Amino acid sequence: MRHYITALAGLLALAAPASGQEGPQGADTSAIVIPRWHIGLAADVGQPVGDFKQNVNNAAGLQAHVLLRLDRYGLASLRLQGGWLNYGHASQRSCLGTTPSCRVAVNVTTANGIVSFGVGPQIALPLGRVRTYGYGLIGVSRFATVSGLGGGILPDLVAADENFGDAGLAWSGGVGIEVPVRASTSIDLGVAYQGNGRREYLIKGGLTDQPDGSLGFDIKRSEADLLAFKIGVTTALPWRRKPPTP
Repeated sequence: MRHYITALAGLLALAAPASGQEGPQGADTSAIVIPRWHIGLAADVGQPVGDFKQNVNNAAGLQAHVLLRLDRYGLASLRLQGGWLNYGHASQRSCLGTTPSCRVAVNVTTANGIVSFGVGPQIALPLGRVRTYGYGLIGVSRFATVSGLGGGILPDLVAADENFGDAGLAWSGGVGIEVPVRASTSIDLGVAYQGNGRREYLIKGGLTDQPDGSLGFDIKRSEADLLAFKIGVTTALPWRRKPPTP
């Protein structure tokens, strides 16, 4: 492993300009300080696999991550990642209040989703201008069915209640590529496998109102793994230059 990292560092050293060498616009490329911190935000599309695919067609949501670079070349980093994937939602008109006449009608949305958090190592390999990477995470995920006011794939959480939930250990492994569009910002494309293990969860239509005023639950039980495809943006914080040497 040590020889592998040394070889990668050597390739970077050969590809990088010599100290003090000016770029094509006369800028001193050796003066750039590579930041330790990076953040990213991406749109996420999930494709269930195995038994989970029998109950859920697809999922969509958002993912965010923070990277802490552990070496000067950014070959090794610590990755902290969180996300929300919605795999089914439904809305209905309901009356706000208990009066015989409906003075205020509202939309009540019930959303089924997966919230996840994980942390682990990331290894990167620069290939010219682009950078490829792979990572492995360990953490937790929660399958939750939430009902609240509002529409869309996620109700207003201020006026919402969780109707059903199941949490447990989760892991994720992924690969990706970063294509620079500015000095400190890159387009981030990737795919990951998220393992959630065997879970209990509700799907669209799995929560019903009973005549006696109670809620009915159609609970599914299966392995709940999926593939996640993402497209997003990663940027460095902060991006600055060394002060000029007197």
